[in-house]
Amino acid sequence: MIKLGIHPNFQKRYPPVLAIGGHDPSGGAGIIADAQTLLALGTWPLTLISCLTAQNTQFIKQVTYQPVGAFRQQLEALLVDFQPAAIKLGVLGDLAIQETVASLLNYYANIPVILDPVLSSTSGTSFSNAELIAHLKEKIIPLCAVITPNLPELNALVPGNGSIEFKAMQLINSGCRAVLVTGTHNQTHTVKNLLFTASSEPLVNRWQRLEGEFHGSGCTLASALAALLGRGEDLATASVKAQDYAWRSLEKALKLTEGQLLPLRLQDTPHA
Repeated sequence: MIKLGIHPNFQKRYPPVLAIGGHDPSGGAGIIADAQTLLALGTWPLTLISCLTAQNTQFIKQVTYQPVGAFRQQLEALLVDFQPAAIKLGVLGDLAIQETVASLLNYYANIPVILDPVLSSTSGTSFSNAELIAHLKEKIIPLCAVITPNLPELNALVPGNGSIEFKAMQLINSGCRAVLVTGTHNQTHTVKNLLFTASSEPLVNRWQRLEGEFHGSGCTLASALAALLGRGEDLATASVKAQDYAWRSLEKALKLTEGQLLPLRLQDTPHA
């Protein structure tokens, strides 16, 4: 008799990846973006919602965080049935949920954790505060395989003067293994992303800057990285492939409203 959660053939073809984040009803960002990306890249999305949002492609009207008791019950039910190959974190929300996530990461210390440190939305809605950032830096970031901050997020995590490399290395010195800094906020002709690790020179990747504003580009990149690491790719290879997948999702993005463009993630992407 096959035990729950450990069917060898299914998990070999589609290893499950746990995504924890907020729900965006527009499907552009958040947990739906995670699920689209994870499935497109050959993993099975396990989704746990930290908060509900009243939002569209132009603004966020309201954020409602899950009661931590319900969050824990959903997490426990999932983990009885599945063994995640990787964990992707987005918006986490209040301190009780962050503490629950930190306990989860300590339990699954041997699988890759990818954090997209979403501290605020493009439209300016804050998802964090000083207390949550301090807890994130002390209890969650040290347990991550990769974090994927954009430049404003990097500056919020490591405030003050210092180069991008200095700030990324501060985070690595705290315990995380790698930092992939995205350069979309620099108004340059090309986008320069930098992958920092403790053991090598930064890996630089440049991408053509696409016109327009996109809803959920960071979710797409971090989830792609989680999928590829969950499938056993090494970090350097997974980083380049994830950036390429994210760029192609943005290149084919849909203009369905007057707001931001929606990345088209369900591509004909080989993953076997």
